[in-house]
Amino acid sequence: MTKVKKPAIRVRLAPSPTGLFHVGTAQSGVYNWLFAKHHNGQFILRIEDTDKERSQPQFEKDICAGLEWLGLKWDEFHRSSERQGRYRKHLEKLLADGKAFWCYHSKEELAAESAEQMTKKEAPKHVCSHKFEIRSTKSETQHAIIRLNTEKVTDQDISWDDMVRGEIKFGLNTLGDISLAKNLDEALYNFAVVVDDWEMQISHVIRGEDHISNTPKQILIYLALGAVPPRFAHLPLLLGSDRSKLSKRHGSVAFSQYIESGYTPEGMFNFLAMLGWSTPGGEEVFSKNQAIEWFAMASIHKSGAIFNPEKLNWINAHYIKQLNDELLTDAVLPFVEKHFPAYAKALADRSEGRGRLREVVLKMAPLLRERLTYFDQVKEFSYFFVMPEYETSLLIWKKGDSKKALLALEAVEKIIEERAKEKELKPTLDELAEEQFAGDRGMVYWPLRVALSGEKFSADPLEIINILGGAEALKRIAYAINKLRLQP
Repeated sequence: MTKVKKPAIRVRLAPSPTGLFHVGTAQSGVYNWLFAKHHNGQFILRIEDTDKERSQPQFEKDICAGLEWLGLKWDEFHRSSERQGRYRKHLEKLLADGKAFWCYHSKEELAAESAEQMTKKEAPKHVCSHKFEIRSTKSETQHAIIRLNTEKVTDQDISWDDMVRGEIKFGLNTLGDISLAKNLDEALYNFAVVVDDWEMQISHVIRGEDHISNTPKQILIYLALGAVPPRFAHLPLLLGSDRSKLSKRHGSVAFSQYIESGYTPEGMFNFLAMLGWSTPGGEEVFSKNQAIEWFAMASIHKSGAIFNPEKLNWINAHYIKQLNDELLTDAVLPFVEKHFPAYAKALADRSEGRGRLREVVLKMAPLLRERLTYFDQVKEFSYFFVMPEYETSLLIWKKGDSKKALLALEAVEKIIEERAKEKELKPTLDELAEEQFAGDRGMVYWPLRVALSGEKFSADPLEIINILGGAEALKRIAYAINKLRLQP
């Protein structure tokens, strides 16, 4: 018995380089990539730069950088702007077959028609009264565009079985004569994307639900070209906390901002995948290989998912905790250099350089592993890299006064000078609290914490001493003692 060969699975991500790579586009990329990998198919990246005025090379670069960072390796790369010759060929054939025509309506006429339709609450469309008029003068043809002669293509309503939403249907009378191109050398989006998908043998188009209104137009173009449309799947949009479409007012939407903030590729991939998709067992943390194995379009949600930064941070923290000290140090070091350049320069000026800076961060690794949700948060630990400044009153524990704070720090100073190691310090400091402050450890540890960090909330003072070293700790304690002695 001869086996029927299944058609190859080929999907594409087709972003327009008219702005920075968006987290919503990144999620579409994740789902296309997972679908392809699950079915041993191919993932194509196609830059839809048909909008010549708004498309910019830096935005294309940003898109590619974001996908590469996520680990979404593409099997093919294309640019629509390099395929204008293919569009012209198909436009000429449609014109020759009477399935397309030149529309001579002016922009003003079309704008007036659109305004009238809005007033009447009608679907926006244009049924052209100029079909097959032949005009030859330059003034008559210079503003003409090419439209699809819809009535020549089909007399049936347009419907498709959406892989996420089931059957979707549009009445033919709501579509009108669709615009295809500004001229033979400037194809518009809907026409270009159909030609590209057809010629690249795209089997499944997986994209955001904001493209649903484009789909019946594109199906009409497929029919006009004599091509079989791919299967369509329209993903729910990402939402802000108020359940409106995710936008800048909800926070960062540019993907590069998450890279620059020090999120991990694994954490971001995991977060984007789980936002609109349910795993078989309801898992929220999973690897790429697990996602590939489990992925199914039937498990994509129909309603939009809220982009919750707290959830992202929780997932990302999980991946940070998986890093050993060396890997965590390598990841954090660039952010330390970014936020504390003076500290890094001072080490370099003393010929200690990056190696010494790395030693400091390596000592911090166990602390950072438990506290960071993304790497840029290392800036919150400034007291490891900068001498802290604070009000003298902050040194005073709630049950104490400046004299008791001074007494405690002078005693601590002596203890550190005699016992440099952390393990030897805690029992002695606890003993100091028992003997001189009636067992109130806050009287000892609070002024020590503030002297070392300048903050109410910081790492444990003994952890700070271990990371800073005895000499730096003594320097800071001496500074605090001097502040208290100068207190009126």
